[in-house]
Amino acid sequence: MKYLLDGKKILIVAPQFFGYETEICDELRRRGAEVDFVLDRPFATPLMKGVTRVRREWVIKAADRYYTEQVESTDYHYVFVVNGQTLSETTLNRWQKLFCGAVFVLYMWDSFGNRRWVLDNLKYFHHVFTFDRNDAAKYGLNFRPLFFSRGFEVTAPEKITFDISFIGTAHTDRYQVLTKVDKALGPAIKKHWYLFLQAKWVYLTYKLTNKGFKEASVSDFKFDPLDKCTVQQIFFASKMILDIEHPQQTGLTMRSLETLGAKKKLITTNAAVREYDFFSDTNICVIDRRAPSIPADFLTSEYVDVPTEVYQRYRLEGWLDEILEVVTA
Repeated sequence: MKYLLDGKKILIVAPQFFGYETEICDELRRRGAEVDFVLDRPFATPLMKGVTRVRREWVIKAADRYYTEQVESTDYHYVFVVNGQTLSETTLNRWQKLFCGAVFVLYMWDSFGNRRWVLDNLKYFHHVFTFDRNDAAKYGLNFRPLFFSRGFEVTAPEKITFDISFIGTAHTDRYQVLTKVDKALGPAIKKHWYLFLQAKWVYLTYKLTNKGFKEASVSDFKFDPLDKCTVQQIFFASKMILDIEHPQQTGLTMRSLETLGAKKKLITTNAAVREYDFFSDTNICVIDRRAPSIPADFLTSEYVDVPTEVYQRYRLEGWLDEILEVVTA
């Protein structure tokens, strides 16, 4: 932990995502900061989350009212936004006037291809970071990959129950890819698949609108989200983790970094992982999402530890140190 924040007051705006927002806030407090937290998407129901994603303009006025009601203080040293899905130019302009002297920081853990409206907000931030190497190069931003939290760090050997597991939301072509991977692995491999959908009406909608769901059955999906503790237990009980990134995304998913934290082997459709300092053919197998093939020797070989300094860089503490190095310079 290189950078302390004693006496600094920070406003965090972030999505609720498996408790990562809480861990970021806790780490900032551990460094001495006083932290206030508000949601980047103040709508909790699956319907409103869906509306926010596909018709953001419909909810912006309601979001502006939420931020006006929730945020009143005028003495923040930093405003730290993760994604900021419903932050409008109106709210950001108001905050810049309200928080005179505050440093505004944006971290994107989604690609601009999925969040094009964020480009209009960049002018309100003093520092912008993105997990997507291509976006960083295209827009001249700070490139900083995601992180894994302490809960995914190995503390003791675990009994292996599954050869491979996958846990994730069944967006875009994930069902198709997972089905192909399942077939390629064959029946001898012990698998644990958890394809999540927010509600059965989402499944029915996808059946009508997504050709990748043509052969899908409702029994292929789960409709109860898993808490992070359960996800971690499944990770530690697995020899390998499958990662299927969004087709429009080149940055590494949180799942990829969690796999590094848990010291598990990774099978991923994201070829960009080859560009990272923790990549090795021993630990990571890149597959074609259209025709996945996993070499037999990859399935049988053991995980090999990465250098300590590389592992440290992708811990939450390393992620925050790298951001603060830029922000406090």
